Formats: sequence, structure tokens, C-alpha cells
Amino acid sequence: MCNIKIHETQPLLNLKLDRVMQDIVYKLVPGLQDILAKTRIKPSCRAEVRHLRRVLCHRLMLNPQHVQLLFDNEVLPDHMTMKQIWLSRWFGKPAPLLLQYSVKEKRR
Repeated sequence: MCNIKIHETQPLLNLKLDRVMQDIVYKLVPGLQDILAKTRIKPSCRAEVRHLRRVLCHRLMLNPQHVQLLFDNEVLPDHMTMKQIWLSRWFGKPAPLLLQYSVKEKRR
């Protein structure tokens, strides 16, 4: 399986869910499934990035100053709404809109 070459321009083309592997990982990493379930947020289209960041920080017990929301490795501005992100970056793609977050390291 490891010798199969991934498509160079579309690396996610042949990616599929493997329930058996998922179950194994969940058994090896206790609490991972609960952590992942807690981080799924379904906001209103009027919600702003700042609101999502606050909810995420509250659920993960992090300081909002250290968390950034990202789309395609681009930091999203706090004032942008989910509708604006959908229309400007995700229009025509299947739901759900996927965002990432990063946690900045604390300076010592």
C-alpha cells in the first residue's frame, strides 16, 4: 500500500474513509474521538470569525489571543462572516465549509 503514488495535482483524489483504521486510532488514543467531536461547530451564516474563535477557544480552553482561524492556510479577519467566506472562497463546492485553526506559541 505504501508504494502507491499519490496523484500529484489532486492528492485527495483517492482518499477515502477507513472505519477500521479509524476505530484502531480511537482505541490507541483515548479521548481523541471526544476531542474531535467537541471541535465541530455549525454556525449561522451571519456568525463572524471572531465568534467562532471564541467558541473554539472556550471548548478547547485556550486564550483567544493565541488562536487563529484559517482557510487554505490564510488567516481569516475577525469581521468576516461565514456567508462572506462561503461566497468568496467556497462557492460551488459541496457542504460543509471546512476551516482550520492554529494555536500560536506563547512568547516567553
